[in-house]
Amino acid sequence: MQIVQIALAVLAFGLMILAHEFGHFIVAKRAGILVHTFAIGFRPTLFKWRRGETEYELNVLPLGGYVRMEGEDFEDGAKSGSFRSKSLCQRIAVIAAGPAMNLVLAVVLLAVGASAYGVPQGVTNEIVEIRPGWPAAEAGLRPRDRIVAIDGVRVEDGQQMVRTIHRSAGKPLVLDVRRGTEIFQVRVTPRLEPRMNVGATGVTPGVQRARYDPIAAIGWGVQQSARYVSDIFTGLARVFRAGRMLDDLSGPVGAVRVLSDAARAGLDSYLFMTAFLSVMIGIFNLLPIPALDGGRLMFLFVEAIRRRVVDPRREGYIHVIGFALLITLILVLTFRDLTRWASGG
Repeated sequence: MQIVQIALAVLAFGLMILAHEFGHFIVAKRAGILVHTFAIGFRPTLFKWRRGETEYELNVLPLGGYVRMEGEDFEDGAKSGSFRSKSLCQRIAVIAAGPAMNLVLAVVLLAVGASAYGVPQGVTNEIVEIRPGWPAAEAGLRPRDRIVAIDGVRVEDGQQMVRTIHRSAGKPLVLDVRRGTEIFQVRVTPRLEPRMNVGATGVTPGVQRARYDPIAAIGWGVQQSARYVSDIFTGLARVFRAGRMLDDLSGPVGAVRVLSDAARAGLDSYLFMTAFLSVMIGIFNLLPIPALDGGRLMFLFVEAIRRRVVDPRREGYIHVIGFALLITLILVLTFRDLTRWASGG
C-alpha cells in the first residue's frame, strides 16, 4: 500500500510539473515561437519522440522540467521564431503562463474534490479511527462509536466534543458512548499532545462534508486557490522575518512524502494537497531568482523600464549561474529530506 501511495505522490508531482511546462509551451506556440524541447524531469532521458520541430522528453530526475525555446538565453533574437523577436507583452505572457497553469490546475483539482467528495464543513461526534496506545484505545473505544455526552453534558456536534477534549489535558472525563443500539459509559483522561499543546485521546472524528454541483465547485476552487495564495505569502513573510527559510524548505522528496501521507488519508485529501502544492510551485517560480520564471520576468520588467533590451549573453550567464545554484539547493534539500525520512523525522 505504501508503494501505491508513493506512486500516487510522484504522479501528482509530475502532474504539477507537466501543467507548469505546458503553460509555457502552449503560449509560446501561440505566439509563434520555435520550441525545440518540451521536457519533464532533467536528463538523462528515459525516452523521447519528435513531433514537428519539437522534441518531447521524459527524463530520469523528477526535479522539474523545462521548455527550450529558440533564442531564449544567449542568442540575439534576430532569427524568425525566436523568443526575443517577440513583443515584450508576448514574452511576459510566455513566462507567466507556467505559474498561471499551476493555479489553473489547483482550481480544477479543488473543483473535482468539492464535487466528488465534498468540502469539509466540520467534524462529527462519530469516531472513525483510534490511535493505538492512546487513552481512547485503552478505554476500549472502537471506530464507528459515537460520543453522545461528556461529563453528563449532551454533545451536540463534533466541534463541541473536540473543544472539550482539547481543554481537558490531564482531567478525567466520563464519556457516554453509543455503539449500535447500546449506550454505555467509559472514563478517559486526555493526554497532552505536545505539538499542538492540547488534550488528546487518540480519536479521529468523522468529517462533515458539503458536496457542490460542478459550477459551484469551480467557484469554490477559485476562492480556495486565492486563500492558498494568501496563506503561502503570509507563511513566506513569517519565515523570512524569523530567518528560518532554509530550515523550513523541503525538496521534491519532502513534497512526495507530504503527498504520500495525504494519499493515505484519502483521495479527497490527496486532491486538496496536490492543489495546495501546485499553488506553492507557481508562487515559488515567481520569486525574483535567476533561472526561475520570476527572475526572467524581472529582466523583462527592467527592459520595460529602460526601454532597452538587456544584453542576452549577460542575462543568459546569470540564469546559468542561478540554475546551477538552484540545482545545488535542490540536491541538498533532497539529501536532507531523505535523511529525515530514513530516521522517521
